[in-house]
Amino acid sequence: SLTEILFALGLDEEIVGVTLFSDYPPAAATKPKVGTFWQPNIEAVVAARPSLVMTLGFGQHKNLAERLERIGYDSLAVNIEKVGDLFAAIAEIGAAVNRKAQADELTRNMNEKLEEIYRLVGTQAKVRVLWVVQREPLRVAGKDTFVNEMIELAGGENAIGPTVHKYPPIGAEQVMASGAEVIIEPAMGREDLDAQRAEALRHWGKFRRLPAVANGRIYVIRGDTVSRLGPRLYEGTETIARCLRPQLFEN
Repeated sequence: SLTEILFALGLDEEIVGVTLFSDYPPAAATKPKVGTFWQPNIEAVVAARPSLVMTLGFGQHKNLAERLERIGYDSLAVNIEKVGDLFAAIAEIGAAVNRKAQADELTRNMNEKLEEIYRLVGTQAKVRVLWVVQREPLRVAGKDTFVNEMIELAGGENAIGPTVHKYPPIGAEQVMASGAEVIIEPAMGREDLDAQRAEALRHWGKFRRLPAVANGRIYVIRGDTVSRLGPRLYEGTETIARCLRPQLFEN
């Protein structure tokens, strides 16, 4: 998400390194790699000779920032856990890299597009959504997540009630009790969504009394647009809205 924000602010040439799975926009995949998101490589970071290192606020990134600071490198840490955090982070990053005008324009365009979706779906009855993070063991998105915010922006409501964990494990009884009208699974990788959906249909067939299964409303969608909270927030939200209310997008 940090990589996508920097590209969206027009910093294509200034970006000297990204994490291993930063692959959007396509130019990101051509940049030198500095380790993974969870395990950044400080030697690779230093070799890229950055004037500013962007990090998030969790443990591994915080440790990286502290080590870099001790040897004279500047870093900026932001937290992006909810939609509001994303807009705040874009503004903070824009100010730090002298792209305030671009940051303002980016957030304005994102808000305008999200409002277009909400105007389209906002008057419709809410659709109950079960958002599957993984099948074995079954884990879903709870209400205290940005995924839940995207579901609501798209005109749905989370079929799972309040939970202790953000992405709780659930059992068969909870699946049936959810009354989900739509099941959405982010795809693993970008290859062969049709095959992944066919497998999903087979997997969920055992819950044939669940409305989503009974009506064949099981969707496998591209994972990167809905699993990264970044500038493509609109694209991800529209993808969800198309699953919930396909008839609204026929034209």
